[in-house]
Amino acid sequence: MERVYFNKNWERTIGEAKNKFVPGALTSEKVNLPDDFIIHMERSPETKSGAACGFFPGEKAVYRKVFSVPEEWLGKSVLLDIDGAYMNAEVKVNDEPKGIHPYGYTPWQIPLEDVIIPGEENVIEITTRCIQPNSRWYSGGGLYRQVSLWVGASCHIAPWDAFFTTPSVSEEKSTLRLNVVITNDADEEAVGTLTLSCHIGKRQGTDQISVPVHVAAKQSSGMELELTVHGAKLWSDETPALYEAEITLDTNLGTDTLSKFVGFRCIEIDAKSGMRVNGRKIKLLGGCIHHDNTLLGAAAFPRAEERKLQQLKSAGYNAVRCAHNPPSETFLDACDRLGIYVMNEAFDCFRLGKSDMDYHLYFDGWWKRDLEMMVKRDRSHPCIFCWSVGNEITEMGGTGEGPELTKALADYVRILDTTRPVTAGIHSMIRSKREKGSPSKTPFQRPDNTQSQGKNGSTARQNAAAGNPATNGGQCAEDPRERMKQMMSDPNALEMAMKNIVTNNMGDGYVNGEDVWGELSEASIEALDIVGYNYFYTRYAKDKEKYPDRVIVATETHPLTTYDYYQEMMANENVIGDFIWTAYDNLGEAGAGRVMHMLPDLMSGMLGGWPWLSCYQGDLDLDGNRRPQSFYRKIMWGKDDGVYVFAKHPQYAHNKPLGLGWQWNDVFESWTWPEEYIGQDIYVEAYGDCDEIEFFINGVSCGKETVEKLTASKILSYTPGTLKVVAYKNGKAVAENELVTAGTAAHIELTPDRTEIAADGMDLSFIKVRVTDAEGHTVPTDAIELTAEITMADSGMTDCIVTDKVLAGFGSGNPCTEENYGTGKRRVWNGYALLAVRALNEPGELVVRVTGERLEESCVTVSCKGVSAGQDL
Repeated sequence: MERVYFNKNWERTIGEAKNKFVPGALTSEKVNLPDDFIIHMERSPETKSGAACGFFPGEKAVYRKVFSVPEEWLGKSVLLDIDGAYMNAEVKVNDEPKGIHPYGYTPWQIPLEDVIIPGEENVIEITTRCIQPNSRWYSGGGLYRQVSLWVGASCHIAPWDAFFTTPSVSEEKSTLRLNVVITNDADEEAVGTLTLSCHIGKRQGTDQISVPVHVAAKQSSGMELELTVHGAKLWSDETPALYEAEITLDTNLGTDTLSKFVGFRCIEIDAKSGMRVNGRKIKLLGGCIHHDNTLLGAAAFPRAEERKLQQLKSAGYNAVRCAHNPPSETFLDACDRLGIYVMNEAFDCFRLGKSDMDYHLYFDGWWKRDLEMMVKRDRSHPCIFCWSVGNEITEMGGTGEGPELTKALADYVRILDTTRPVTAGIHSMIRSKREKGSPSKTPFQRPDNTQSQGKNGSTARQNAAAGNPATNGGQCAEDPRERMKQMMSDPNALEMAMKNIVTNNMGDGYVNGEDVWGELSEASIEALDIVGYNYFYTRYAKDKEKYPDRVIVATETHPLTTYDYYQEMMANENVIGDFIWTAYDNLGEAGAGRVMHMLPDLMSGMLGGWPWLSCYQGDLDLDGNRRPQSFYRKIMWGKDDGVYVFAKHPQYAHNKPLGLGWQWNDVFESWTWPEEYIGQDIYVEAYGDCDEIEFFINGVSCGKETVEKLTASKILSYTPGTLKVVAYKNGKAVAENELVTAGTAAHIELTPDRTEIAADGMDLSFIKVRVTDAEGHTVPTDAIELTAEITMADSGMTDCIVTDKVLAGFGSGNPCTEENYGTGKRRVWNGYALLAVRALNEPGELVVRVTGERLEESCVTVSCKGVSAGQDL
C-alpha cells in the first residue's frame, strides 16, 4: 500500500458545547497537523493535575476535515492511520462511527473503503479528550502526531503486515528476511508474484527475489522470503547505514507496493558478555525522555523529533528510553537515521493506576490490542533493541496478579516479535500484597532502632521524612504551627528530611539483612529477558552473584550520583547500560529536579508548586542548551577531554545542593552577578578527567584543587572580570576554560539551525536567541522580555504579517515561570530563548524579527522552498 499524508486543512473546535444541537456554539480554527491544542492554553495554579502536567489544563477537541476521494480509489483498500491522538478518541466518517481508541500513545488503523465515496467530497471527524487528571506528566492533547491514508489494491500488503529481520549479517554476505501477510479483500482469488528488492541510495547494487503467490478470495496468506545481500554495510550507532526494501505484489487484481528502510545488524545480549552489536561490545549510554517537544508541546513534528535526537547524540548519548509510552513513528525513523538504540516502552501502569483517569481504566480491555499496534508498527526498525512492557508497575510486587500479567504481556510481545528481548523498569517502591496474619512488605530501608526516640516512639529519621525534625531533645510539638516553627529554626531540618527521602529512593532493597526487593520482584522478573533496575546500582555486584544469568539494564538512574552508577555499570558485564533520568528536560512532573535551599521548598512534596513548568532534570534544558551535568557526563563517558567551569549564585555559596536525588548542583555558566555581591564568597566547580584544576581570577591564581570524581570545587571571592580554570594531568596542562563578566545588554543575536526549509507546512527552523553586550558576551539575564513577529514579502511589495500561522513556538529554558506559550512573547533565561518557525504550504520568504526594550531589533530570513502542491490529500 502507498501512503498519502492527511495532515492539512483540518478544522479544530475546542471545548464542550453547551448544547450540541445548536450549531456555532463554539468557534473553530483552521489547523494543520501535528497539532497539540493544549500547549497554547493558559496555565493556572488551579488546574486539576497541578505540577504533574505543568499546570496546563485539559479539554476536549474535535477535528473535522472535508476531503475529495479520487475516483480511481473505487475498489481499492483504504486504511486510516492515526499515529497518536490524545486521548479517548473516536472517529466518524460521513457520519458513520468507525472506532474508538482510549490510549493516547499507540497508533491505530481503521479500514475506510466501506464508508468513503470515491469521486465525491467526504467528511471525517475525530474527537479527542484530554480530561485531567490522566497522566503523571504533560500529555498534550489532540491530533498531536501525523495522520495518513494508506491506499492499495484489493489484494494488498498492509503497512504493519510486513516484518523485516536480518537473521545473519557480515560484511561479505547478509540475509534480509521478510515475514509478510497478504490480504485479499476481493471476491475472486489472487494469482501473481511477490518481489522483494533491496538497495541503498539511488538503487545502487539492487538485489531482489521473486516468488509466486496465490491468495483465495476474502482470505489472508502468510509468507516468508529470504534475500541474500552481498557487501551490505552494517547498521550500528557508529555507522547507521540504511537500505530501502521494496515489496511489489503483482496479481490479476492489480499491483500493490510497499517500501521500508531496514538496517543490517546483529544484536546479542547475555549476562556473561553483555551487549554486542555486530560482534562489537558496547554499553548503552542512555537517557530517558518524555514524548513532548518542549515549546511545541506534544506535537511530533519530524524536524523537532530529529533535532532533539541530534542534540542528544552530540552530547554523547547512544541510546534513549521512551518513558513511558510508545513514541511517534517519525521519532523512530530519526533514531534509525542517526544511529540511536531505543528501548520502546508500552505502559506506565497496569490495573493499579497512578492518576485518577489514566490507562488503568482501560488496561484489561485494551492491553493486548495496544501492544499489537506498538510492536507491529515498530518491529522493523533497526534502532529498537528491546521492548519494555511497563515502568514501575505496582503489581510487580505480587499484588493484583502482577507476575501473571507481566508474563502474559511479555509472552504476547514475543509472539509478535521473536527477535528482541523484553524488559520492564522496576523500582524499590513495589510491595507485597497483604495476607492474613502477615503484614505487607516494602523494601524501603527501615529506621535504625538505635536512633533517638521522639514523641510517641517515633524516630528522628521518621520525623524528618514527614517534615517534622525532632528538636528540643527529641520532643516534637503537637501543634502544627509550633512544629513548623521548630522546623524553621532547625538549620539541619531540610538536610535531614532530604537525606531520609533520598536514602529510601537509593537503597538496595535489603532490610535487616533480608533481600525484601529480591523476594517480592522475583516472580515478575521470571517473565523478563532483561531486568530493568530503577535506582539500584548498589545491587549490581550482589545480583551478579545471586542471579548469574540475569541481564540488567539501569532503566533509571539519578543525576546526583551518576558517577557511581557509571562505575558500577562498567564493572559488571551483566549490566548492559545506564539510562539517566532524564536526558532532555520535559514539561510536567514540574520541579522534581529542583534544588531546595529552605525547608518550605519541600512542603509541596516531590513536585514543585506554582509556577513550576518543567521537570528540570534534563541534561539539556527546554531549549536544548546543555546544562552543567551534560558536560560532566560526556567527560565521564570518555567523549570529551576538555575542562568546564561553572559558578553558583553568591547568595547560595555555602548551601548544599539538596533535593530528591534528581537534582544537580545549582551552578551556571556565568561570571556575571549583581554588584552587591562583589567581594563576597562564591562557589565554583569545574569538571575534567584530570588530576588537578587551577582557578584564576583576572589572571591571578587562586590555587589548585584535587579532582575527585571528575570534579574540583572552590570558594572564591567574587570579582568581576574573567574566571579561568586550567586542567592538569600528570603535571601537564591539558585543557582550559573561562567565564567572562558581561556588560549591559545591547544586542539580540539570532542563529537559525537552517535558513532553508521545505515548503510543506510541516518543516521547522529553530532559531536560537541570545542577548549579548557590546562585546558579544552572553548577558545571563532573566529579566528581558522579547517579542517575535514574522512577516512574508508579498510579491516584493508589502509585508504581510503571518506570525500566527508560522510561529510554532517561542520559549526559553526557564523551568519555573508564569509565562504561557503562544503569546509571541518570552523572557530570556540566562540570556537565551528559542524560536520555532513553521514552514509555509507554498514557497516564500519569512522574515523573523525579534525586539526587546532598549535593544536593537534583530532579523533573520528563512526560505520555504522545493515542495509542490498536492503532496497532502
